[in-house]
Amino acid sequence: MTFTTWKKVSLLILTAGIFTTTVNAQIQFGIKGGFNIAELLTSSNQSVIVNNERMGIRNFPRTDVHAGFLLSVPLFSKFIFQPEVVYSQQGATGNPSGGALVSAIEKYKLNYVNIPLLIKYNLPVGFYAETGPQVGYLLSAKVDEQLVGGVNTGKYFHVKDQFKSTDIGWVLGVGYLSPIDLGFDIRYNLSLSSINNASASDMQNAPVQSGSIKNSVVQIGIFYLFGKSKNKTAFKAAEGS
Repeated sequence: MTFTTWKKVSLLILTAGIFTTTVNAQIQFGIKGGFNIAELLTSSNQSVIVNNERMGIRNFPRTDVHAGFLLSVPLFSKFIFQPEVVYSQQGATGNPSGGALVSAIEKYKLNYVNIPLLIKYNLPVGFYAETGPQVGYLLSAKVDEQLVGGVNTGKYFHVKDQFKSTDIGWVLGVGYLSPIDLGFDIRYNLSLSSINNASASDMQNAPVQSGSIKNSVVQIGIFYLFGKSKNKTAFKAAEGS
């Protein structure tokens, strides 16, 4: 999915949200954003080529951001269906491990458009739990390289072809929705299968040339829902019980 396609999908979600909020007051359109704590999980030891020397590396989480749109569609009783379109910056920071003549920090920067399809279960007084599948479309991927103990060399490598274009994952999360339809959530997203596409021997800047790579992302976010809802009524009922 290209950035232009993502904009078209986002516009479609926005249009659908505005339309549905006027037709059915229970269906709401929302915006969201927040921080990612992202990492790449690998099944084997990682290594890259730096100045013609092979270097072992170990991944650590990196902090990035996410932002997007959502729809909140009541199903029955306490269940809500919530599809989203979210731009998400992911990846990892690879630090040197083991001895090498040349060492560098490798910053893997992967940009996705994620489409989670979540089922939410409302708990008492605004709290909820959520889960569901997620499809991620890779927009871009690159590696920024910085020599250890030196200034940034300015080197970066485009490695989109070394990752699969689609990431199928699963989402688990909890959150809180206030009476004014302002909410907070925390989620964990994990790839269900490997996103590694670097099987060729000349692909030197992928985290691993063979084995599994999975996205692992903790998201901390804030969102706001537009349109009239039954949220305030639910709070009053809970307070009076």
